[in-house]
Amino acid sequence: PNLHEAHRLFANAINAEFMPAYTKEFNGFRRFIEAFKRAKELPDYDVYLLEGGMPLFPAYLKKRKNKNIKVIGLLADETFINLVERQPHYSFAETLIHRISARCLDGAISVSPMVKEYAEKVIDVPIEIARPPISKENFVKLGKVKPDLESNIIISVGQPRYSIGMDILVEQFKHAKKEFPELELWIVGKGHPKEYESVNGVRVLGYVEELSEVFEKASLFVHAGRCSAYPVATLEAMRAGLPVVVSTMTGTKEIVKKVENEVKEELGLKYEGSKFIKPLDKIVDGMIAYYSSDERGRMLLSEKYRRESEEFEPEKRAKHFKEVFEELLEGIR
Repeated sequence: PNLHEAHRLFANAINAEFMPAYTKEFNGFRRFIEAFKRAKELPDYDVYLLEGGMPLFPAYLKKRKNKNIKVIGLLADETFINLVERQPHYSFAETLIHRISARCLDGAISVSPMVKEYAEKVIDVPIEIARPPISKENFVKLGKVKPDLESNIIISVGQPRYSIGMDILVEQFKHAKKEFPELELWIVGKGHPKEYESVNGVRVLGYVEELSEVFEKASLFVHAGRCSAYPVATLEAMRAGLPVVVSTMTGTKEIVKKVENEVKEELGLKYEGSKFIKPLDKIVDGMIAYYSSDERGRMLLSEKYRRESEEFEPEKRAKHFKEVFEELLEGIR
């Protein structure tokens, strides 16, 4: 199955067997017709752990035939955000069926407090939080990176998906470039349009084998997520000691808030709200705030993000997920 590496680690922690939600790629309503067939093929397990929204409908159909099974959702995408605030990349049919089939859940594990808040508006079941890890290889490699905090390079990493908001970042970068003409924005990830490079200062790097090689040249990481549950790319940037600017719709904003508050206190800064967590149309203000800060402020941010990243060591996260899963299961049985 095409599982996110972090979620595969979670599944392995509880010795789960893997099964794809669908055997073929279908779009729109055909996907849900296929779900009826898939539901009949699901083996008779006592407990199902579902990753994201796609397996909800087959599990819902399965549970209608066997009410004794327990179904736990791993809330790691924007499925429940869409059920509260409609997102244009979800069809009406998909949204409706997700709303109905979410009733099959007996409990859930969310990857962030942000996603939990949305889910609680839709489902009335116990919801715990287990944050995802950085991969073992990247945890080690990125922990050795020394970013160039005086450089003018901004990095963003992600897939070309609506939820990631790379198009928003490119537009916001135009305004930052007016304030700081020497700035560059490097975009990492497969599939981003080369047309972004028509914007002065933007480079589309595509897939990069070693993130450490680009992170060490950068001074800031920006994620303009429209609805990003808990993007691991932001954690990887923190691991490399890169200060981070995120949108208000990015799950990792909790770490940004914690680090910013600590730096405010240490430097005796007095201002309301956050300089580095911004609405989508104000992401530029976060970039400008960072490049207006002094060397000491940047160093403190870097050091504290590196320290926070220690929590995302894979074995530590796997152990925590297993504990949370077992406690949740005990409570709903």
